[in-house]
Amino acid sequence: MKASVHLREAMWRRQIQFRTSRLRRSTAQPFGLTGADGPVMLGDESSSTGLIAEIRAALTHAPVTLDSISLLYGDHLDLSAPLVEVSTRWDGTSQRGAGDLPLAARELGRAARRDEAIAREDWKAIGGHWGEPAAGPFVPGSTDITVNGNRSQVHTVSYRHYQTLSFQAEDAAVTVVSRHPLPDLPCFDLVTSLEPFCSGWARFTEHYYQPPRPA
Repeated sequence: MKASVHLREAMWRRQIQFRTSRLRRSTAQPFGLTGADGPVMLGDESSSTGLIAEIRAALTHAPVTLDSISLLYGDHLDLSAPLVEVSTRWDGTSQRGAGDLPLAARELGRAARRDEAIAREDWKAIGGHWGEPAAGPFVPGSTDITVNGNRSQVHTVSYRHYQTLSFQAEDAAVTVVSRHPLPDLPCFDLVTSLEPFCSGWARFTEHYYQPPRPA
C-alpha cells in the first residue's frame, strides 16, 4: 500500500515537472493582462504536436509549439475576489468575437461551473468544467480596451457576475473571461515569459492537489 502511494506521488510530481518544463520551453507569446495585481498561474493549453514529437522535445529540451494557452490573474479560490482568464489561440479556430452568443455562453458557463466546483471544494471537478454553455439571461454591452498600446472598443457579454470579451491581434484570437468586473480600460500586451505562471501553477498544485501520504 505504502509503495503504491509513493509511486502515485512520484508520478504526480513528474507530471508537474513535465508540464512546467514543457511550457518553459514554449516559443509562444500569448497575450496577458498588463498591470494586474495578485497571484498568477497557468490555465489550460493545447498543442497539435504528436506524442512522438512531444517525447523527442522533452528528451532534447527542444522548443515547444502551442495551439492555445490561457493565463489566470487573481486569487483562483477566493470567489469574492476578481479573477481574469486570458486565452490566446493560434490555430485559427476562434475567429468570432464575444458578440457571438454561442461562444460567449460557452465561456461564461465554463467559468460559472469552475467556481461552483471551487465552492464545493470539489478539486477534481475544477479541471473538467467544459460541459454545457450558460443558459442566460445575458447582458450585451461594450467596453474600451488597449491592445499593444492601441485603443479600441469591443463587444462584451455578461452573465451573473461574469463577463467575456474577445479581440484579434496579429495572428492570435484572444478571449477574456472575468469573474467580477474588469478594471476600466484593461490593457493587454504580449507576455514575454511564462515563468511566473509556471511557478504559480506549481505552487498551487503542490498545495491543493498533493496526493495522500502513507499513514
